[in-house]
Amino acid sequence: METLQHLITPLTTAWYQVDSNELVSFGIFFAAMWLIAVVLEAAVKKVTNED
Repeated sequence: METLQHLITPLTTAWYQVDSNELVSFGIFFAAMWLIAVVLEAAVKKVTNED
């Protein structure tokens, strides 16, 4: 449990130090990657079903 806390503590302090603009850009990037993954998954399912 202590090692987990040692890992989380620097992350939370870094999280509060990050600029809000960086958080917004990370959110947009994450959303774009998720959307691409969903589209690719749908395309792969469509291709494999047609074969």
